[in-house]
Amino acid sequence: MKHITVKQLTLESGYSKRTYYRYFKTKTEILDIAFCKYLTGYHDYLLKSSITPDTIPKLFLDFIWPHHDKIELLAKNDLLVPLLTRHIQTIVALLLSVNVPWRKNSLNDQHYEYILTYSIGGFGVLLDTLFKNRSPISPDQISKALSMALKEIAIQVNMQ
Repeated sequence: MKHITVKQLTLESGYSKRTYYRYFKTKTEILDIAFCKYLTGYHDYLLKSSITPDTIPKLFLDFIWPHHDKIELLAKNDLLVPLLTRHIQTIVALLLSVNVPWRKNSLNDQHYEYILTYSIGGFGVLLDTLFKNRSPISPDQISKALSMALKEIAIQVNMQ
């Protein structure tokens, strides 16, 4: 976090330096608040989307790609995985609140919570690896990698 400046954070987050110093105690706090704002936007986006297991990676990439420069900055400064880890329960709860046809509505069933936690962790590490890579990557390449990871997760879950 020491390599990220307050100026970079304020430019990327849309907050002014004055707002930063008035409302945020740490650089991590502004990252967390900006992330939660994007997460809310992603939730709203999913609610308007037609979701199938095959469209999950594409929907995800269509949403994040306009922000890929910010994700790359986080990844290259070793901040992406810790950010996702801090918010994993919030991400899981958000995704569980989106109605999908293949998931039964059982509040006591933690099966999907575990699958989502596992998936998000794997996707996060995969994105971190891809965005740290010095060669340019395309949304299609990332979508293929995420689809392969998702299929592998489905295979592992079905084996149990």
